[in-house]
Amino acid sequence: MLVSQITKLLPASLEWMVLFNLTALGELFEKETIQRMFFLPPDVKLKRFSHVVLTSQGTVLATSKGQQLIKSEDGQAWPVPENSFHARFNDQMSRFPLDEADCLGAGELEHYFPPVLLFLKIISGIGQAKALFQREPTQEQYELLSAIGVSFKGGEWIDNIFQANFTVDLSSHIRAGEISDFSKTGYCNAFFLQHGRIGPTLEKGLLDAVFGRIGDAQAPLLEALNTHARNAMVKPQAMRCQPPPPAEAFEFGDMVPLGFLLDALKRAAERDGSTTDPEQISSILQENNRGGLWGFQSGDIATSTDSALILKGLQNPDSIQALEVFADGNGGYFPQLEQDDGRFGAMQSGDFNRHWCQSDFATACLVRGLRKANGLESMTTLNWIQDQFDKRSGLYFANPYIVDWALAYAIHSDPKADQLRSDLTTEILDSMNEDHTFGSYDILLSTAFAILSLSMLGVKNQEVLLSQLHLASMIKSQTPHKSPRPFYSSMKLPDLSALLQDNLANQFESTNQIVQLGDQYHAISYYIDQHHIIRDSICYLAITEDVFEEGATQVGQKADKMDPHLRYRCRNHDEYVTKFALPPYLEPTT
Repeated sequence: MLVSQITKLLPASLEWMVLFNLTALGELFEKETIQRMFFLPPDVKLKRFSHVVLTSQGTVLATSKGQQLIKSEDGQAWPVPENSFHARFNDQMSRFPLDEADCLGAGELEHYFPPVLLFLKIISGIGQAKALFQREPTQEQYELLSAIGVSFKGGEWIDNIFQANFTVDLSSHIRAGEISDFSKTGYCNAFFLQHGRIGPTLEKGLLDAVFGRIGDAQAPLLEALNTHARNAMVKPQAMRCQPPPPAEAFEFGDMVPLGFLLDALKRAAERDGSTTDPEQISSILQENNRGGLWGFQSGDIATSTDSALILKGLQNPDSIQALEVFADGNGGYFPQLEQDDGRFGAMQSGDFNRHWCQSDFATACLVRGLRKANGLESMTTLNWIQDQFDKRSGLYFANPYIVDWALAYAIHSDPKADQLRSDLTTEILDSMNEDHTFGSYDILLSTAFAILSLSMLGVKNQEVLLSQLHLASMIKSQTPHKSPRPFYSSMKLPDLSALLQDNLANQFESTNQIVQLGDQYHAISYYIDQHHIIRDSICYLAITEDVFEEGATQVGQKADKMDPHLRYRCRNHDEYVTKFALPPYLEPTT
């Protein structure tokens, strides 16, 4: 049946109606989902009907053949009205080609709001909607609409009517409905009948949808964590080192990912006792320690950076105290011990890695956080951190948000660090993208680390909640994500003649992993989270943080958002490493 015919068979006495094209929905969703969506009896044969119509007086089905509306609850025909709904809303309906609508809604809340009409057509799974409002929406709390897959796309005044444009991601919209057992569908009607206004009741419903979508992403992450744990107990799950081409990639880094995994499994065990026993991962780490500490790869020399990352999950006070062997005496920590003769347990140094032989900001922050978490005296002062705040980076961290996470861990529980917390919070919030994600590359990982940082810094507000929502959406998306590259390392190349340097540049012209910094050439290697252990662990931790509290103080948030620091707008790893991560470690030291 045509849409225009259906509207003429509906009585003018209806307060509202919304009809849906069953054929269009059937191309996107299973029959069972459609029946649940509209609370249709299981014995209803959908093929007999062209549309389902929700009305203020009950649900009816429009027959595919003939012109008849059937009540869904008893199968009785709805009598033909004397005055039609179509005639009542003719002024609004005449503005659209009704028979092309995959969804059409109209109604009027008399004594409260004037008539409204919604016209929607489905194109490639996205509903392109136009709504006729008596006024332009204020857009207050419109950010919450993303929880149900709805996005406002502006509008225009046409003959004293504001035509508001929306898109509806139908897969997200229906999934939000499934999570609530389709008990919140009335909120959609309320939104449009109130001309796009989000009042207190609708706001609460949308917040419930936000929490539902976030919770929906936790199960697949928990399943992934358990899979990672089972795999790690069978064989090592190393990262992949990618040196500059044409050198081939190789597996390297099987210890550090387990520290992140252990941290996430502990959280999961607190929330869900059915998760893999964290002690099994802890045992693997304990079996591979070297003097109570760890290297990036099992059997490799112990380093402070890798040990600190592992201890974030393990939280062993004796090992944390053992990190003092790397202390520089001024509050910093060397990444690894240096021995020119290459004795066991220390790094053999040379001109190629001389820049490794200095204290590392991110490592010192991690150690400070570990010591405070375990009741040990901090050896790194706030002044030491403050002095390096503006040029903060990590010698091995290829993402600015990982550095921020380490810094947040160092200062989050320090009562004297209010100004540092405020400064860091402001910089992170200023870097938030318009869609509440963070970063320009490795966005999934960047967003997760940013959420964890803000949570440690005491930020509890709707902005960070929406970051969780978009992180959940990315996790649930069927779009594959590239394996993140959280770490890098660099080696200085020999001091070659200009001719040899030209030849070298030609040899590596296809890669950005050979870079010139001042008068030095460096080869950059990346460590790829090929098994997604770090990614899934950090995402689980971020998505299970309690980041929303009505009326909570929004620490460090400014009324006028400033332009983000350039470190957050680097387009890729190469740009960040060469402009911000590595340069502080190449400056002359006194």
